[in-house]
Amino acid sequence: MTVMKVAYSLSTLLILIAVASYAQEGNPPPCTEVKEVKIATDPIKRKALFSFIQSCIREHWFSLEYDKGIVHLYEYHNSQNELCWRLYPRIDDLYKDNPPNRFADFDGDIILIYDADSTGRVQKTVGDKASLNQCLEKIIGDRVFRRPITKKRWTSAVIPHINEKQREGNRRYGTGGVGEVIIRFNKDGSYKISPLG
Repeated sequence: MTVMKVAYSLSTLLILIAVASYAQEGNPPPCTEVKEVKIATDPIKRKALFSFIQSCIREHWFSLEYDKGIVHLYEYHNSQNELCWRLYPRIDDLYKDNPPNRFADFDGDIILIYDADSTGRVQKTVGDKASLNQCLEKIIGDRVFRRPITKKRWTSAVIPHINEKQREGNRRYGTGGVGEVIIRFNKDGSYKISPLG
């Protein structure tokens, strides 16, 4: 009987050690192709990012009904060498066209981080797009809508002036763009948010 108690105590101790070491490591991302980074490294950046995400929720730029929404963050230094973030709320899988190789988990919200030039234009990501997208799908899960495959569609319209039948119906690709801002971090520790669009 005492041997069983010792074995039980030993197995319990091993389980507790395993749980403690897992807790110290945290919960790592499900893949390594896209690197997790800490983006809000100080109280100013944290406040700016928190404010942006709250405005996405308040202004319904995220889909609360379907629980969709991630942030695209273009990181760059402007001509005055000030750190700038260009932020976009997204509810679709536009990231697949140019998947980033960095992301951040900000209090449960996913931030995809891209490198940009000094004017804020995103740079093309280097790496295998397929493996980056597979990894990002695991990280993002169901937080975005999947864009449907484009198919031709019927129309009865005729093009004016040349009197030819239009080949397919009108398209509306806009699924985002609203809510875009630039956050400029000043050297004195303050920041300025400038809405775009």
